[in-house]
Amino acid sequence: MVGLVIRGRTLEEVFANAADALVDLTVDPAGLEEKIHKTDTVSAADLEALLVAWLNELLYVLDADGFLPRRVRITNLSDTALTAELTGDTVDPDRHTVRRMVKAATYHGLSLSRTNSLWEARMILDL
Repeated sequence: MVGLVIRGRTLEEVFANAADALVDLTVDPAGLEEKIHKTDTVSAADLEALLVAWLNELLYVLDADGFLPRRVRITNLSDTALTAELTGDTVDPDRHTVRRMVKAATYHGLSLSRTNSLWEARMILDL
């Protein structure tokens, strides 16, 4: 398990930063090219569940397609759904050093709150 603390000025920034953290745990993002474009939509019961669903969707896309985003732009975010534009690369063991494989984002220790001018999320990833 690994714990994440993710901050952002907006919720969109928190969700984008969470994706960046997941990618950084998996490979060196500097080696990922911006050659594949995808749009992804995720829904869940509330914002906290949406954060877990979002990271698990990225893990699913990695497992199914080998794709990891180098750049993430959240284009639509509500309390129960998000849409994101992803630009990235297919993970290739000849070009990328895999740091670790994350199995899942979990609800353990999950929180999402606003403190002063920043949003902060805390969560645990299962390795």
